[in-house]
Amino acid sequence: MEKTTMTDSTIAFIGLGLIGGSIARAIRKTRPDIRIMAYMRSRSRLEQARKEGIVDVILDGIDENLRECDLIFLCTPVEYNAGYLSAIRPYLKQGALITDVGSTKCGIHEEIRRQGLEYCFVGGHPMAGSEKTGDENSTDHRLENAYYILTPGGQVSLNKLTEFSELVDSLGAIPMVLTAE
Repeated sequence: MEKTTMTDSTIAFIGLGLIGGSIARAIRKTRPDIRIMAYMRSRSRLEQARKEGIVDVILDGIDENLRECDLIFLCTPVEYNAGYLSAIRPYLKQGALITDVGSTKCGIHEEIRRQGLEYCFVGGHPMAGSEKTGDENSTDHRLENAYYILTPGGQVSLNKLTEFSELVDSLGAIPMVLTAE
């Protein structure tokens, strides 16, 4: 696996359950140079993730700390992901990318279009779920050899898509890009 071009990056996770936690753990294992921030309702889970060395910074909410992020993962249930976009938008760093891990894409892509964020969004769906839930069931190898479907916004640059695809590949997943064209 090639090392991605995302060096000395900061990545935020909104939600740190089974999939978000597994992605964060895989990033920590394969890319210790990446700084990880996280926010979720359960502060105790975030404290545990910080104790385990998975999370560097616990966020108290969607705030100015996101201005440091090169990549923001939306890892909450599908029905909440689109709602976080309005909160994130004012803090979006120039050149940053937003992604999600939801199993459905229509709603999030509609909201991305509505907010004019097609240039900075690559939808994602790691095919690595489980009957178990929560960060306590996340592992650093959950994504290994799993297909990771990418659905880029209509205006995202090829460079950004490639950079994100390389990150996914570095985690042991198999990126597959799907476009509407």
